Amino acid sequence: MNPTMKNMQSLAKALTAYITPYTQDLVTLLSLVPVVSVILWYIVSYFQSPLKKYPGPPLAAWTNYWRMYHAYKGSMHVITKELHNKYGPVVRMGPNYLDIDCSSLIKTCFDRNGVWKKSELYAVSGVLHNGKITYNIFSETDSAAFIRMKKPIAKHFSTSAVLPFQRHIDSVLAHFVRKIDERYGSMGDEETGIFDFGKWMHYLAWDMVGKVTYGRRIGYLDYGYDFDGTLSKAEKAVDYTVTIGMQPKLDSLLDKNHLYRIGPPTMLSLVNLSVQHLMRRYTGGDQHDGKLDFLDRYLKAKAENPDVVDDDRLLSYLLVNMAAGADTVAATLRTIFYLCLRHPAAWARLENEVLSAPFAQQGTMDLPVSFAQARALPYLEAVVRESLRLWPGNCFSMERYVPAGGITLPDRSFVPEGVLLGFNAWVMHRNTTTWGQDAEAFRPERWLRDEAGGEMEGEYRERLTEMNNNDLSFGGGLRKCIGQNIGLLEVYKTVATLVALYEFELLDPDKEWTIRTSLFPRQSGFEINMRRRPGMEMTEGVGLDE
Repeated sequence: MNPTMKNMQSLAKALTAYITPYTQDLVTLLSLVPVVSVILWYIVSYFQSPLKKYPGPPLAAWTNYWRMYHAYKGSMHVITKELHNKYGPVVRMGPNYLDIDCSSLIKTCFDRNGVWKKSELYAVSGVLHNGKITYNIFSETDSAAFIRMKKPIAKHFSTSAVLPFQRHIDSVLAHFVRKIDERYGSMGDEETGIFDFGKWMHYLAWDMVGKVTYGRRIGYLDYGYDFDGTLSKAEKAVDYTVTIGMQPKLDSLLDKNHLYRIGPPTMLSLVNLSVQHLMRRYTGGDQHDGKLDFLDRYLKAKAENPDVVDDDRLLSYLLVNMAAGADTVAATLRTIFYLCLRHPAAWARLENEVLSAPFAQQGTMDLPVSFAQARALPYLEAVVRESLRLWPGNCFSMERYVPAGGITLPDRSFVPEGVLLGFNAWVMHRNTTTWGQDAEAFRPERWLRDEAGGEMEGEYRERLTEMNNNDLSFGGGLRKCIGQNIGLLEVYKTVATLVALYEFELLDPDKEWTIRTSLFPRQSGFEINMRRRPGMEMTEGVGLDE
């Protein structure tokens, strides 16, 4: 070999041996750059954050995965309350999130103009369809877009507009009574009268909402279980929303992944049901009972507003009716009966009021109870209000972005634009400054005038106004629950009718129910003994027209 060539090879080997360790170090160093950059970003963000002055769990100040974990566990309402007890009315529970327990901010932050916008938590419940994400009146975060999609149907949710739906609710209540009597009463094989009341309130609520929406029950009362899997899928979808909603960017990799969807099970059965009813209305093949329902109203909205309401928007209205309406009604019904039965004095007073009413008397018996008759019962109203106070339909913090100009909190600290503020109704309804030292107690009497204590009418009205202003049972401002009136219609009629018809008793008065909160409270372990009262019957013919 040429000596020069040999020397060059030797030199190359020497250089390679010399450079290789440095090259390996450089590759290692370059691979660490992203990790170090992320760590530095977190450190700089933490120390530069305008929220560093607010107390809270140390880990929560660094990452939203802290909230994500507790959302997944279903205990966020309890954790949030404990943190407020420890740290005060303002708690930092995320890098850019403050949870608030200040009733004086409700009117400001739940404004009627939509200046305080919803967070991306809600957008997680949007749907990816044909490569495009579509939002409904719950998931839409843009206030202008929300107003546009709500306007065509808003008038159909007023108190006067939902009153005609009583006929649907009467029909379902009558069907519920028949099924309970067949399965657990004197008409059935099992005469114990003992059953899981919580589950049957779930079936009742979904069938009621199905009836007022499509004109037909879905069928849960007939089957006595989640026969199509929709109830389970609905729960998983809500769990996904509140969990992934703590890190909304993950949604684009999971449920909104354009290449391969990884998310909660789709509620295809409910979508198909809505499509089937819609198509049958178009073709005249829908054999519903002819009574006006929400689908009729939505078709009218489409005819009047073709530039806003197409078939996709109409279907989104139907799905929100079902997904949001049924679970909140079921949770409220479970709460009312459980809390009253756990408080014998409250139950006795409610029972006496209902049984003393004209609709429960021989000769004037009129069941199911009408909404007007139920609303004329002051203690029933107090029970409903108090139950919603302690267990509102939404037990998760309602998040809003601080708008331009920021906000000064009651403690005179300033929060800049773009920070998220959260308001948890379950927590705020237990604030002793607002609701008194017994804020944790179930006491329906707080909603009534204290005549024995000498409270004057003017004093009571002032106190009631204050409580109403601090009530977030259905949210507040522009984004207040559109279905509040139909939900209350179902609740009042159901409670008054069932109390008139049946005697109730907890199977185990000392047993606590089990509660998991997602968006809605999900109560279980609530067994009762329910017996028909002698001589109490549904008005003949009710519910036999389907």
